[in-house]
Amino acid sequence: MFERLDHEESVVRGELAALREKAAVLEERLARLTITRETLASLVGDGRGGAAVRALHPMPDPPPVPGPASQTGMASDEPTPTPGPLDLEVARERILVLLTGAHQALKVQDIGEAIGEHPERVETTRSRLKKLAKEGLVAEVSPAWFAITPAAREHPGNGGEGPGTA
Repeated sequence: MFERLDHEESVVRGELAALREKAAVLEERLARLTITRETLASLVGDGRGGAAVRALHPMPDPPPVPGPASQTGMASDEPTPTPGPLDLEVARERILVLLTGAHQALKVQDIGEAIGEHPERVETTRSRLKKLAKEGLVAEVSPAWFAITPAAREHPGNGGEGPGTA
């Protein structure tokens, strides 16, 4: 009897581990789709919820930076195609908005990419997340995975879902 019970328990544990792995992959995919939808809606603003997304998840535009585009005669209002270093406060606000909207933990690399930070600056993003964790606004749920805390959802000015927001 015990051998059969041990075998059944082993099978169930294996199935549970496989389901958890699949759920994590699906949650990450859903987070990316949500971020993509919000980004497109805010850029397009074509009546498909762009204004509502911007109201719930405002991400300030980075200040214009003079560079090669203005020297070559290209339109100066074109967005830069590659991400770059972000100002501390801009990055902080974008991280809080992103994690509040994600409703789940996200990887450091995905957070950096989503907020527009250069991929080579992943350690800068990690450092900023660790600082936010010390402040109690985010939590490191496992190594390199961060989520918004309930306290941060009610914290004014971070795009959270505290009282008075939809």
